[in-house]
Amino acid sequence: MSSVRRAAPAARGWRGGALTICAALAFVGSVAGAQQAQRAEEAPRDAAGDAPPARSLPAEGLVALVGGRTPGPGVEQILLSDVERRARIHLAGRAGAETAARAPLSAGLLHAAFEELLGEALIAHEAQRVQIGAATADDLAQARARLEETAGGAEALATLTRALGVAQAELDATVQRRAQVAAFLRANLEGTDAVTEAQIEAAYASGDHPFIGQTLDEAREALRVWLAHRAVQHAVERWVKALRARTPVRIWIDLPPAI
Repeated sequence: MSSVRRAAPAARGWRGGALTICAALAFVGSVAGAQQAQRAEEAPRDAAGDAPPARSLPAEGLVALVGGRTPGPGVEQILLSDVERRARIHLAGRAGAETAARAPLSAGLLHAAFEELLGEALIAHEAQRVQIGAATADDLAQARARLEETAGGAEALATLTRALGVAQAELDATVQRRAQVAAFLRANLEGTDAVTEAQIEAAYASGDHPFIGQTLDEAREALRVWLAHRAVQHAVERWVKALRARTPVRIWIDLPPAI
């Protein structure tokens, strides 16, 4: 794995195209989800095997800790309210804000939201550990835009957060974390999405692509983006798996089957 760089220019394709940080962030969740069986076996116990003191649990419910075995400075917390809010944001993008604010949340949607948050927390913790640097104003603006896009637009996000009673500070904290994660990925995945003409031609000849029926010239640019996206996915997978293996993660409670 390459060493962490504190600052790096955006790699080609990371902004304005089909290959975006948003896609990488979505893949963060799916990679974290691949560890679900392992996480389910982790009991919420301290090093001595005793149950944690009740006073360490926030009133609204702590789901997981990332970066430590007990709450404290530098330890990322994932709360049940965080999981529900992220799930409803995704639901709003498919079903509308008014429906998302009141509809029951399935176990699948809750777990997907948790996995996404877990992946983000792993990377945010690592970014803080290596002091990757504060997110820029541009990072924050893009993170907010991506969150709004996920919810179905700025108006939909505003409608949903009002209905849920989400404070602006909570929304700003979500944007801040996602901006920091995006900055970390950009710094460490620079050049990952570079695709050569030889790679395009080899992939086309193999038939292992979704553009069957098109000529090479017709499929060339779409194939370039598809190959770049796949390369970024593999790079993010390696990052998250490495971080998951070396970062303390403690699961406190099982998610409910539905909300």
